Amino acid sequence: MDLIHDTVTEHIVIRQAAPSRIRHWLRQAVEDIRRAPADTLFYGALFVLMGYVLLYYFTMAPAYVLALSTAFLLAGPFLAIGLYDLARQREGVKRHERVSLRRSMVAWRGNVQAFTLYAALLAVMAFTWFRVSLLVFALFYDYAALPSLDDIVARLLDPQNIVFLLVYFAAGFLFALVTFVASVVSVPMMLDKEVDTVTAMLTSFMVVQRNLKTMAWWAAIIVLLTGVGLLTYFVGLLFVMPLVGLATWHAYRDMVAFEH
Repeated sequence: MDLIHDTVTEHIVIRQAAPSRIRHWLRQAVEDIRRAPADTLFYGALFVLMGYVLLYYFTMAPAYVLALSTAFLLAGPFLAIGLYDLARQREGVKRHERVSLRRSMVAWRGNVQAFTLYAALLAVMAFTWFRVSLLVFALFYDYAALPSLDDIVARLLDPQNIVFLLVYFAAGFLFALVTFVASVVSVPMMLDKEVDTVTAMLTSFMVVQRNLKTMAWWAAIIVLLTGVGLLTYFVGLLFVMPLVGLATWHAYRDMVAFEH
């Protein structure tokens, strides 16, 4: 399946990848971490720090805590730009050479306009989700007396909360699905080539469409790994987020090619 990228007069070729390729992406990500542990884990530490900051500020507002947990997944692709650049750098250096952490931290400068628009769209998505999550809480709880986070956890299995959980997680799933489809390869693509946001997101959609089974497995693995990171009081994110970010870069390389 081909698209035309006018800026560099290249055809964007979308490839098919079997679900078994996910193991290859993860193995490549582990090798990236092994080759540059301090650089990759620096980004993992940022995710851990962000988790603790969010928890500190929103412990007393469970509606925001749950919403921000989902926003954490929404923002992941954008925050992982530095990790994508580390993986890209490793492709161009010899085995004994080092990648540059400083360069990865400003990698977004290579396509400022596209990343700016993407960030704006992501912010709109996150804000919309915040409002929807609050609406769901308002429908099921007295807004003047929102339950504490401990109360919600303790009553998760209460049959009276089943409808709330179904509605809340169904809404969250819809937002996460739209974001995943639009970003699974779009951010790495905008980093790799000077493509515009719309072209990158359209390519991402077509990648998912052509690799539906593989992408379904990959999305499930991302959710599982991220869940492990969150359930370990964010400590697991130190390794999980670099692993997912780096593997995403290799997924992009596997499924998107450019031909003159």
